[in-house]
Amino acid sequence: MSVRRGEIIRVNLNPTIGREQAGNARPCLVLSNTKFNTKRKGIVVVTPITSTIKPKVKMMVEIPSGFQVKGSVIAEQVRTIDLSKRWWKTTEEILPSEFVDRVVKIFTAIVG
Repeated sequence: MSVRRGEIIRVNLNPTIGREQAGNARPCLVLSNTKFNTKRKGIVVVTPITSTIKPKVKMMVEIPSGFQVKGSVIAEQVRTIDLSKRWWKTTEEILPSEFVDRVVKIFTAIVG
């Protein structure tokens, strides 16, 4: 299983609790390093994508134009998941590393 950093995947995030983003086929951005993903055999760090775009909300980073998936990455909803235990598929789209770095920087500000 080879999932790349910056890849947009669709994944079943259910079950969830409280205000966690749910979805049977929720698009998510893979944040973890490609080497980590390969070595950990299905364990990846992702953050969900919503179709909502709210430029004033700094935790929601709008996906650049030119991609099939539209909306915003929710930088505050980062989670580690086991793809070997969840339904998932790739969209075969990879977001630019500069964009992924921006999302990670926002998350780092939250936990830093």
